[in-house]
Amino acid sequence: MCDSSQGRLRQQISFLRQQFLQEGDLPLTDVLSEKTIAPALGATDACWKDRIDSPLVTLWVFLSQVISADHSCRAAVARLIADRLSQGLDACSPRTGAYCQARDRLPEKFFSAVTCLVG
Repeated sequence: MCDSSQGRLRQQISFLRQQFLQEGDLPLTDVLSEKTIAPALGATDACWKDRIDSPLVTLWVFLSQVISADHSCRAAVARLIADRLSQGLDACSPRTGAYCQARDRLPEKFFSAVTCLVG
């Protein structure tokens, strides 16, 4: 890829990243719904407890962590708290342990299945 193409690609990625960050919500919640990712969850042969950090919420928070300028778990959990409060839900704990454990429980197979379903 030539330098000008790489530069344009970087600009497009930066633009999209800024759009997601300015919306205020967790990213891709409209595209990655429970209904959309259900087949990916079924493909993993894993089970989850009914908690705040469900696979879907964990995916949303993880994506927000990846595209944010602040990649820390603390900032990711803060965005989750802000999202929950904006929906009229109770805030979850600001501690990062539960989120980090939930993120670690998501197998790579889940991410590849979600990518195939949505892509």
